[in-house]
Amino acid sequence: MTLKMKLLISLLFCASTLLSQTSIKGLIKDNIGAPLPYCSIGYLGKTVGTLSDENGEFELKLNGVTDSDTIKFFAIGFNEYFISVLEAKKQMSLEIKLQEAAVELLEVEVSARKVAIDYLGTKKFITNNCSGFVKNEENWKGSETAINANNKVGRDVFLQNFSFYIIQNKYTDSLKFRLMLYEASEKNYPRLKTILRKPIVFKVPPGQVGEFIVDITKYNVVTNKNFFISLECLQNEMEITKFCYAGSPSVTSFVKSAAFARWNRLRGGGADFKMKVTYNK
Repeated sequence: MTLKMKLLISLLFCASTLLSQTSIKGLIKDNIGAPLPYCSIGYLGKTVGTLSDENGEFELKLNGVTDSDTIKFFAIGFNEYFISVLEAKKQMSLEIKLQEAAVELLEVEVSARKVAIDYLGTKKFITNNCSGFVKNEENWKGSETAINANNKVGRDVFLQNFSFYIIQNKYTDSLKFRLMLYEASEKNYPRLKTILRKPIVFKVPPGQVGEFIVDITKYNVVTNKNFFISLECLQNEMEITKFCYAGSPSVTSFVKSAAFARWNRLRGGGADFKMKVTYNK
């Protein structure tokens, strides 16, 4: 076999492999080489998205995209990364390294004035109304539900804890969730920009019901903007018949089924999420 024939066969094999691909697999690491769990991966302008697993590994389906489409990678505290579908498909296993983002800390004036407590989002849990997550094409991982915190713009608040009320929990293993806090847009929708500098991931014990409180003081989250409180599911399964939390019929909720999917506004029913904050009077 001549060298020319070998090259032709090799090119035909590569082309056949690219055409037959149904997904892109890979590993996401931080700037020092450690795996990045729960990184958001998706296509710009599309509703197809996924999350990396606990070991930073991911699989992104090639549904309704072309080689000219762009894949976006995002993790809290890191710069975004972009790559074309064509370039990603050329690699058998994609390895992405994200760089830490420079963070500008909000300066908060410390005064001797009295510190006050407030509760943003939900004031009271409606424990006879079940709310849950929206399933995406394959599972519930990356699905989010958000409500408006309704913080007064210009008032510096220090976030103390997040809580929600679990009505039903039939799962026998711990459940993982991520608290997401998004800036509010001019039209009062959740923006993709978060006010967090570090991810807040927590576990709910098996069978846990009642009010569940997550202490977030160690994350030093301070803001003077309005924002949305969002709960993200990190489980493959989250059936509402097995797990649900309190929701108010009068609260407007925003839901999305996967990473980078569009937010859908739901009227007439939403999640009961409460955020305890402190501020200077």
